[in-house]
Amino acid sequence: RSARRAAAPARFLGREQQLAALSAVVRSAVPGESPLAVVTGPAGVGKTACAVQWAHGHAEAFPDGQLFADLRGFNEGAPAEPAEILRDFLLALGTPPDRIPTSAQSASALFRSLVAGRRLLVVLDNAQSSAQVRPLLPGGEHCATVVTSRSRLDGLVATDVARPVPLQALGAAEGTALLGAMLGAERVADDPDAARELVELCDGLPLALRAAAAQLTARPRWRLARLAAALRDERRRLALLSAEDTGVAAALRMSVARLSADDARLLRALAANADGHLNASVAASLAGSAPEDIQDGLDRLAEMHLVDEEATDVYTISTLTQLFARDEGSGSGGGG
Repeated sequence: RSARRAAAPARFLGREQQLAALSAVVRSAVPGESPLAVVTGPAGVGKTACAVQWAHGHAEAFPDGQLFADLRGFNEGAPAEPAEILRDFLLALGTPPDRIPTSAQSASALFRSLVAGRRLLVVLDNAQSSAQVRPLLPGGEHCATVVTSRSRLDGLVATDVARPVPLQALGAAEGTALLGAMLGAERVADDPDAARELVELCDGLPLALRAAAAQLTARPRWRLARLAAALRDERRRLALLSAEDTGVAAALRMSVARLSADDARLLRALAANADGHLNASVAASLAGSAPEDIQDGLDRLAEMHLVDEEATDVYTISTLTQLFARDEGSGSGGGG
């Protein structure tokens, strides 16, 4: 039995629809195919927590164990090489170190042969690209794979019949419930209007809400309204929504670092839009370009969940992303 599982997420709440969607991907697999789900969404929306929560809840369906790997697609430094991850997987499966091939292609073939008859779950977290993921797919029809990424990984959908499971920001009720789980229900119940405002100021992002809860936990005498008042100051908001080395600015910085210079410039131009709602024509005007010249860039930003395409030619950019892009554009480095 292979056991390289991630720790269960702390105070996980909600996401019933997405957890059910992950179960449906596994149940509805075509005979002979290995089910593959891709949990996608913006930085800080809780993709890893959702995938790991589902994995812990379905351990009995995979009696031969689970394999978990952080592919470091959106971390500082270089993404994980497939050969490095395959070596870890093969060691976990009991392969002697001197029998592990050095090439990713040979190691991938050995991995697939070893798991072909097993009931195994593979969780590939924080993937950068479809090419990084493909050598790590087990392929056996009794195996299942859950990938998380800020990118939509359209290539996996096209070539490996991956089923997308998109995550959106939390609504007011779910966001308030998360604050209650982190701070205690009484503290939130004492200030329900401020709790709802905090969810709004955090764009409903679990990462931002957890950072806000960390600020309040460190200041037990503060009412929620006091932090909400501080967060209304857009110049301080990103700095306040950070806790040591984690926070919204740090997460967004990793996404923007993966953009081309032209796409990063386009994002900064879009951040100047007042209400965060725009179409290709407005985007082109902000960027000082023709609409046909920026359409591919808009598509790439949407693929990375830095903008959201709500409908055909209707784009939104979240307030926190706007603030970060403005800070980057002014050279202040994301406000902490």
